[in-house]
Amino acid sequence: MREAFADRLAELEQQVGGELAAAVLTLGKIAEAVGDPTEEKCEAIAHAGQRLRRASRGIDRDLVTITAHQAPVASDLRLVLALLQLAHTLGLIGNQFDLIGHELADIDSDVRDRRRTSERIASMATLAGSQLQHAAMVFAARDLAGARRIDREDDALDRLNREVFETTLELEDAAHRELALRHVLIARSLERVGDNAVDIAEQAAFLITTELREFTDASRPKRKT
Repeated sequence: MREAFADRLAELEQQVGGELAAAVLTLGKIAEAVGDPTEEKCEAIAHAGQRLRRASRGIDRDLVTITAHQAPVASDLRLVLALLQLAHTLGLIGNQFDLIGHELADIDSDVRDRRRTSERIASMATLAGSQLQHAAMVFAARDLAGARRIDREDDALDRLNREVFETTLELEDAAHRELALRHVLIARSLERVGDNAVDIAEQAAFLITTELREFTDASRPKRKT
């Protein structure tokens, strides 16, 4: 019975990994769409977010169901708890994709991006994709050193997020300010995806060390680079 339980846990972990890989691909699509947000691209991004939320709920449900019929040993229970957290994280990433898709769709194509913030956002999407992919890899490999590096990788996303916000403060006319504000919202969503990658890395560390600790103390500002 325990062997079947362990096999099912392994299947669900693979499913989580597949969903994270799909999320990385979506971040690549966001990087492409931000400079040319066609209706088709925006709908695809929003749809990816909705699909990811459905997958999140399904994985959560399956984890609860299989665990309810078992008396898992400590190591299995830790994996269940970590996968439940990852399922929740998938849902949060799905929310960000949905928000990004709708913000991109509302951008006025006639307004020129004078400050070229779209380039920064494209870089953020690429960085977020790399960070999320790395987080998925360290979780699968149970790589503690790699997990701890992900928090430092997040600094680059934070820096670009600040740059997008600061650029908005310099604008005066309404049309360009609206575009910049939409870019700020998109940048914030991408920054949150980076935070989600750190969350995944924390769960990897939990599996290895049995201690659940945040890599960054939320009560203190992050390092500036």
